[in-house]
Amino acid sequence: MEVRIAVAGAESGQGAALIDLYRWLRRDPDVHRHAAVGLAPSAPGSGTMGAVDVIELVVGQGLTALNLALAYAAWRRTRHSAPPLTIHVNGGSLTVHDASEETVRRIVAELSSLEEREAREGDEEPPADGPGTD
Repeated sequence: MEVRIAVAGAESGQGAALIDLYRWLRRDPDVHRHAAVGLAPSAPGSGTMGAVDVIELVVGQGLTALNLALAYAAWRRTRHSAPPLTIHVNGGSLTVHDASEETVRRIVAELSSLEEREAREGDEEPPADGPGTD
């Protein structure tokens, strides 16, 4: 599963917060062990050479939604002023503004439902009358 985290809306000058979260996630043992964490422009080929707008996480099976939510909440609690962030996963998105228990629950619920959906889709077998069958 690929997760993208970006500063919500048109919050200019918030690249430092995004870089800080990126570094935090790379240092978190659970995130680092089970996800590849990188930086990328928000839209490939957008013409903003060198601009980093998004944190990309390629998540393996070991990282749970709770691990990622707790890492985000721990980072957020260390910052007096941090911009709202939007978490994008498989076409869905969730904007978070704080590190409250409710926010952690929302992140876990959103990511867990997507993990379950991916697992169900991966378990589906192709129809027996498909191409290559006699």
